[in-house]
Amino acid sequence: MPIRLLLMALFLLTAQLSFGQSMSITGTVVDPNGSLPGAMVYIKGTQTGGTSDISGNFQILNHHTGDQTLVISFIGYNAKEVPLSVEAGKDINLGLIEMEEESTGLSEVVVKGTYYPSQMRAISMKKSSNAISEVLAADAIGKLPDRNAAEAVQRMQGVSIERDMGEGRRVIVRGAPTHWTSITLNGNRLPSAGGASDERYTQLDVFPSELIQYVQLNKALTPDIDGDAIGGSMNFITKSSPSDQLISATVAGGYNTNAKSPSYNTSLIYGDRIGEKFGFIASAVVWDRTAGIDRYGIGYNFSNPDPVQSFSMNNLQLRDYVARRRTAGFNLGMDYDISPNSKIYFKGLYSQYLDQQKVREAYFNFDNNNAQLQARHADYVTNLYSMKAGGEFNISHRLKLDASYQISSSDFKLNSPDNLPEDERGYPIVNFVQPMTYEGLSSDGFKYLAMDSPEGIGGSLENVPADLGAPLDPNSMRLNQIILQQMDKKETDHTGQFDFTHQTNDKLQLKFGGKLLNKEREFNSSATVKMQGALLGIPNSPDMLFLSDMETESTPYDGTFLNELGDVYDEVNISQITNDQIDAMYTDEFATQNGLITVLAKDAPSNAPQSYTGQEQVISAYAMGTYQVNEKLELIGGIRNEVNHLEFTGARVLTDQDGSTVEEVTSTKDYNAFLPMVHLKMKPNNNTIVRAAYTRTYARPTFNRLNPGVQINNLTQTITEGNTELDPTFSNNYDLAFEYYPEELGIFSAGIFYKDLSNYIYDDQSIEVYNDLNYLRSRPENLESAWLYGIELSYVKRFTNMDNFMKNFGVELNYSYIDSEVEIPTFTEGEQTGSYKTSLPEQANHIGNAIVFYENNKFMARLAGNFKGKYVNAIRSIAGPEHYRWFGNNFTVDFSSSYLLSDNFRLFVELNNITNAPNRYYHGVSDRPEEAAWSGIRGQIGLSFNLR
Repeated sequence: MPIRLLLMALFLLTAQLSFGQSMSITGTVVDPNGSLPGAMVYIKGTQTGGTSDISGNFQILNHHTGDQTLVISFIGYNAKEVPLSVEAGKDINLGLIEMEEESTGLSEVVVKGTYYPSQMRAISMKKSSNAISEVLAADAIGKLPDRNAAEAVQRMQGVSIERDMGEGRRVIVRGAPTHWTSITLNGNRLPSAGGASDERYTQLDVFPSELIQYVQLNKALTPDIDGDAIGGSMNFITKSSPSDQLISATVAGGYNTNAKSPSYNTSLIYGDRIGEKFGFIASAVVWDRTAGIDRYGIGYNFSNPDPVQSFSMNNLQLRDYVARRRTAGFNLGMDYDISPNSKIYFKGLYSQYLDQQKVREAYFNFDNNNAQLQARHADYVTNLYSMKAGGEFNISHRLKLDASYQISSSDFKLNSPDNLPEDERGYPIVNFVQPMTYEGLSSDGFKYLAMDSPEGIGGSLENVPADLGAPLDPNSMRLNQIILQQMDKKETDHTGQFDFTHQTNDKLQLKFGGKLLNKEREFNSSATVKMQGALLGIPNSPDMLFLSDMETESTPYDGTFLNELGDVYDEVNISQITNDQIDAMYTDEFATQNGLITVLAKDAPSNAPQSYTGQEQVISAYAMGTYQVNEKLELIGGIRNEVNHLEFTGARVLTDQDGSTVEEVTSTKDYNAFLPMVHLKMKPNNNTIVRAAYTRTYARPTFNRLNPGVQINNLTQTITEGNTELDPTFSNNYDLAFEYYPEELGIFSAGIFYKDLSNYIYDDQSIEVYNDLNYLRSRPENLESAWLYGIELSYVKRFTNMDNFMKNFGVELNYSYIDSEVEIPTFTEGEQTGSYKTSLPEQANHIGNAIVFYENNKFMARLAGNFKGKYVNAIRSIAGPEHYRWFGNNFTVDFSSSYLLSDNFRLFVELNNITNAPNRYYHGVSDRPEEAAWSGIRGQIGLSFNLR
């Protein structure tokens, strides 16, 4: 129905394409570095005008004839006046309009290719935007040590990231869960099959930053943007063809202090125009490096009903983790001008992320009186493809059509060991166990930290000893299990859309559009476990194997193991098996020779609920208007409607004394998202903007929660299931923002926002009566309400108006305070008995960036600090708030510097995490550690070449 109404409206609209005679004035605003988005363009002495788009293009309608003057202005450039002779009924195409840098004040710091042009573009785009947004330009991405997209966007107001082995991976906007932020590529949401998790987010370390032209974060949506974005919509815009020949190349080498291994990074960009109509750009990048992690973790007995013993430790985990990672990407953009105001285009992107992990772990199981060594290695392979073809067509002076089709696909696979056929590969894991007695126990027989022990004995935050009663002995460390964890998944999106823009008159612009998305997702996961027949008590089995029987090598690989804590763990450093030995254990010869018995097969019923297939179809339609009330007031409003259809197929497993039964289960759901939105943009003067907005948005449930699989285990009395019937979370969003732009390049902004949430989704654990018995039931559910609010402050300043050495300095500061609340119910024997309030998971109260930079004609140096405050990482509803998992305060410092050797060559240095700040997780309070990981310092030095 919404599409039908929209098409009817479009028919009526095109039937009256214009009233009154009007002429179109078009052109493209550029500088030597490329297009200038956000340039102000107007007819002198009138209110007729507009702004250039992200490609620098503009189009304005003019009702007046005769001699006139077109004025173009842009921050940091001299205003340009273009004389026009306008004849009735004749359009004017001005082609490329190149702006000239200001000849005073800023000329000493404006250097081609330095940080200034990127700041200028980002601030201009923010100022000209109709909505509340943040912008990051490609120049800025290249001037900080940000080798992937996640690390680049953490500099934006209200944005924080989650890291993996020290590298940015997931984005958190305004304290909302990661899947509440829409990650789009050239306007369409990306598939989310990368990585080993099964959530609805894009793994941003698959994205090389060199492929990106702009990143635009819309915090308050307009109706022409997909509405599934409570946190915001972050659009990554790939490079477009230049107006002239462009050649750029970078070569760099680096080092990681934890992995003690070199790295290299190289990229090449080439673009040009052939004739006047055809343009193209191609870019390729490879970043190859090795990352290392030293980590310890502690497991607590928080399910123990005794209030003291619930804080006892059941295990201590130590990990030596080295991973060779390679990110390779290729981007191609082409466009062809059919006419001065119409073109067709193609954008393609391919990226592969290879993560070759090599992990050695030690588990000290205090409650089970054993020690365990575990060795694993695997190739994580993620591929991302995207192709978009479309066109921009000026049907008349007033009516413009944008139409496109995009196919995007992402796939992920665990791909080891190499000696197995590809369809049998996964993640090989081998573990050995040795009986162990432990010292330092309390009188109740449990091991504690000193802060929790009844006798006050035990370890502390920086010293959690294993307290072995005997040394680790390869001759006593028997082979326990050989595990192959298999996982592969694929997600493919087909997206078709159209957008009509109608310039009704000088003050009113109407926009209508529709989109059809078809998403197909397949997720397969299983585990195979083998054990020695002798260990299982099978007669006449071959002799039991021990670690001493294996091919081993010295560990840790980087020569240190948690040296950040001193010599606490020196006693547990023993040789472990090699990767070649691991691979050999997955051959049929090894299994036969050593009597391995399969105790969990790939097709075992217990594996079935982990896999599923799913399909989502979304039909969207919107209508919006932009009304220029006067030169100081602009209104933007409209509606968006998204009709969602879901169909997921999984497995239901029932296990009891007689075995397990498996049956296929299919679940469907349909729901509608009606999303009204209105924005108010006020300009009291040329330097001040006040914005206000009300928007309604939503967030779809994550895929792992939509899996209809159910596992009922009568032996353990547990029920674990997904829930395809989940409703999406809706949010009524209220935003108010103030922005001040001084005459020189800079900005001060302040804003507040509030999100009123309904149908919040959480992972419930409750007691349910099944077969007249109490079962522990784990299932995602909806809650009625929650809320999220925040305050945002930002300040960007270059001290160019000072007469001393400070004129080359500048600062960028931003800070966000965010708070939230959700009320979680508690249950006893299936009945709700109470509730407790907590903040949303992953929501930090404090987020901030502080950047100081120096820049002159040739040299640039920049020091950047990023702070993310503590937040709840996991809610353990049965155990209670005192057992929540918290992420601790995190502050990282990065440095970058460059020197212009000539007009074309630049030398640069980049350092990341120069304080080696750890990622810490706490159990309840900050003095009780749950996990700590150090990734070391990484950096690189390189040379870049630019010819334009």
